[in-house]
Amino acid sequence: MRKLTALLILSALFLAGMSQAGLNEPTVILSDYEVSPSVLMPGDTGMITVTLSNTASISTKTVSDSLVTTQTDINPAITGVFLDGGKDIEVTGGNSAFSGELGSKQSVKLAFTIKAPEKKGIFYVTLRVGVKDSGNLVYPIPVNVDMPVSSLKKPVLLISRIGTTSFGAGEDSFVSLNIYNSGKSTAEDILIKIAEDSPSIAPVGNSSFHISSLRSGESESFDVSFISDKNIETGISEIPLIITYSVVDGTTERHDSAIVFNVLGKSEIAIASLKTDPVRVMENDRFDLTVRIENTGTGDAKSTKAEIDLPFTGGREAFIGKIRPGNDAPAVFMLDAGNAGEYTYNFTVSWEDDTGTHESKNKLSLVVRKKEDETGLIVLLLVIIALAAGGYYYFIYKKRDEEKV
Repeated sequence: MRKLTALLILSALFLAGMSQAGLNEPTVILSDYEVSPSVLMPGDTGMITVTLSNTASISTKTVSDSLVTTQTDINPAITGVFLDGGKDIEVTGGNSAFSGELGSKQSVKLAFTIKAPEKKGIFYVTLRVGVKDSGNLVYPIPVNVDMPVSSLKKPVLLISRIGTTSFGAGEDSFVSLNIYNSGKSTAEDILIKIAEDSPSIAPVGNSSFHISSLRSGESESFDVSFISDKNIETGISEIPLIITYSVVDGTTERHDSAIVFNVLGKSEIAIASLKTDPVRVMENDRFDLTVRIENTGTGDAKSTKAEIDLPFTGGREAFIGKIRPGNDAPAVFMLDAGNAGEYTYNFTVSWEDDTGTHESKNKLSLVVRKKEDETGLIVLLLVIIALAAGGYYYFIYKKRDEEKV
């Protein structure tokens, strides 16, 4: 029975993975699992062994610009594997024990130790697999604690995503969700509700979807559009999904899942101010050129550096480092001016953010003034000093002599 269940899960998730990843993207699925012993007694310790597989035979990505198109082999990178026992099952070992890449058609087996609760029943643990650029993959696994095997014949609903889950702050995102019943019986009156608990990202239109019934091995898809604002925090963001459904005996079950988004920070660079010290740049003199650049985007600008192409000697490159959104930083160049004249030059800034490497180029100008001949000014100052001395002599000493006479 476990092998048949695993086979159904493998078949369905393989088809869902093909839709999600396309022909050129890697797909990671839960291809098999085993609970040992198959029936635990209350308070007993058991083991869950899972097999994660990359179903893609060839995994590539294509990058194009205006001149060149390149195709590179890629493998899905698993960032973490976590088994969540919920409030009933205690996971005592195995979490955070694996991360790395899976090559095409490769598999990896992972083992987790669990402790059963002190009561009978059918309980579910949730396997969460983090895959870089694909969010979290979520798989429920049933655990039988001293119950007849026939009790396992219940619907098991799996949610998979089709479409990108990475977007920039302030952008819209479109996701197609697929729900698949990998269990042994029909799930009826299925309600999928998107929890609107984030002020920065929310669904556009319907936030709940109803499916009248889903028999074993059947699936159904529905589309959801999301809108975000520029104040959303960058990084991994989860929107909870609450799934309720009725089983054959009429009882209502609940299963919690989530849509995982990767919010990318995008930086924008602008010139905030420009100044020279001294303010008037004279020919052949040393001066400092300071250009303050501001990050007006939503993500950090990292490894930021600036360059100018003025035909002067001195430092024409400046490394700035990280500039956070809404902040600015100076690019300082210490130069020796050349001949007098007006110079037009390029001010180039390069930086990195979550979306890649960027460059901005601005045309600026600088006026270098000619030094004037100061000989005439010196002669004028000497004449003024001589006249002042003569006047002082005349009014002081001359009048004193006249008063004595």
